[in-house]
Amino acid sequence: MTHSVSIPRLLAGLVLLVCVSAVTQAQATRTWVSGVGDDVNPCSRTAPCKTFAGAISKTFIGGEIDALDPGGFGTVTITKSITIDGGSAFASILASGTNGVNVNFSAANANDPEKRVTLRRLSINGTGASGAVGQRTGLRGINITSNQANLSVRVEDSYIQNFSQEGINTSGVSVTGVSVAVKDTSISNCATGINITTTTGFIVGFGDRIRIEKMTGNGLTIGVHGHFSIRDSFVMFNGADGLSMTAGTTDGTMNVESTIVNHNNTGIRNGGAGSFVRMSNTTVQENSTGLASAGGTIQSHGNNAISGNTSAGVAPSVIGPQ
Repeated sequence: MTHSVSIPRLLAGLVLLVCVSAVTQAQATRTWVSGVGDDVNPCSRTAPCKTFAGAISKTFIGGEIDALDPGGFGTVTITKSITIDGGSAFASILASGTNGVNVNFSAANANDPEKRVTLRRLSINGTGASGAVGQRTGLRGINITSNQANLSVRVEDSYIQNFSQEGINTSGVSVTGVSVAVKDTSISNCATGINITTTTGFIVGFGDRIRIEKMTGNGLTIGVHGHFSIRDSFVMFNGADGLSMTAGTTDGTMNVESTIVNHNNTGIRNGGAGSFVRMSNTTVQENSTGLASAGGTIQSHGNNAISGNTSAGVAPSVIGPQ
């Protein structure tokens, strides 16, 4: 006995196959943006998109968006693993009145086990206008929120400036194990340079060859459950503390290695009882107050230069090689 397949059923199957294939091919592992691109394009090398927001919807999980040439590529919200790379071009995000980059991992995704975001070679600028007055109107340069554990965010070779709140902020993190690494990056003219805090568990930050200057508040703020290591960096000309562990941070740590902390209101502060600041090969000079503590412990390996401050502040306890 033979069976025949009706033509309508066969056509329906072919249509379904084509639709599934189209969805599968809609996202590429690498996409491109250009200052003269268009978001209706497929974001290919020869038909690039105009904005990061337009390209991210066409980029597969864990993929990469690259800039072909100089341009202003707009603010972007990231909800999946991705790399955004400005390449050799001047890749700018102008964020007047809003955040520059939102990293928001708010939902579990079994297809995105790595949960990693890399932002590389970007200029993120919050400058804007209030009537005829030019001023910083952007809110936060990079704002990280997550209720998914073990998110990793890397910021490399970038410039973040002119934001009315933080250059990099993690106050929206509510899970354990999130890490933020900042390397070869300059942050200037914001309210706070970097804010590392979480409501639950712990968050770990790393700063390597970064420059934080001209904040109206703190250069670096370590809040509740925050941990940060900074080395080979400059923290200067900040209106409050250069490096600050806030009150209520009972379990925080800050490790400061080979860093210059000069010309701030207070150089280094540990306001968190039960928290530790450890210094090695670090210069703390020309601040209004060198070191300050409100119950927290400041430890020195005995090889720091702490001098020339208007007030020396507290004396650190000296610890030897471990």
